Amino acid sequence: MLILFHASALICLKNAPNIPAKNFHALTRLDENRAKCQLALAAGVFYDKVSNVTIWGNHSTTQVPDFLNARINGLPVKEVINDVKWLEKEFTEKVQKRGGVLIQKWGRSSAASTAVSIVDAIRSLVTPTPEGDWFSSGHCYIFFVQVYTNGNPYGIAEDLVFSMPCRSKGDGDYELVKDVIFDDYLLNRIRKSEAELLAEKRCVAHLTGEGIAVCDLPEDTMLPGEM
Repeated sequence: MLILFHASALICLKNAPNIPAKNFHALTRLDENRAKCQLALAAGVFYDKVSNVTIWGNHSTTQVPDFLNARINGLPVKEVINDVKWLEKEFTEKVQKRGGVLIQKWGRSSAASTAVSIVDAIRSLVTPTPEGDWFSSGHCYIFFVQVYTNGNPYGIAEDLVFSMPCRSKGDGDYELVKDVIFDDYLLNRIRKSEAELLAEKRCVAHLTGEGIAVCDLPEDTMLPGEM
């Protein structure tokens, strides 16, 4: 089951106990595709030359486009694009805010891009992931879709729907990728998105059977128009 927002996916899986939690995904493939396009443009290569791109965390402005593990023509991104400041600032913010920019410009969300990303996400689950590559999913990702965090190897809090890197054998199932690297910048960004999802989880506690809802979100990170 593919759902756009993480909190919505968490509500659904908590209220459908007979469906395996692993079958619920939140859609961050759209963000992954945007990240690949930005890296391809910066490097002057075609989109299909960019691989191993992960979107960590939430589908919001706290999402983390991972350029540390990404590759262009098989080389680490930072060896191809020798501009760390651009990667940490402009690239990251463009991906985080791209949906909001389009909504403000056109007055509506990017339905066509979303549709393409849904097809891409499903294709990644039913097609074997190329050797060495992965995708993002809000249950997992290396095709990026957000997935359920229980049992994840990254130290991310459990019982969340969180975008992480995944691989698939093409049988509709997936596994989390273990051979990823982290630095302080990436970890700090991931923790910020994790904190936001934990706060969102508290906000919907009354809908997941976990008690009284308490909303203590530190700031509004929803994309304009995505309410």
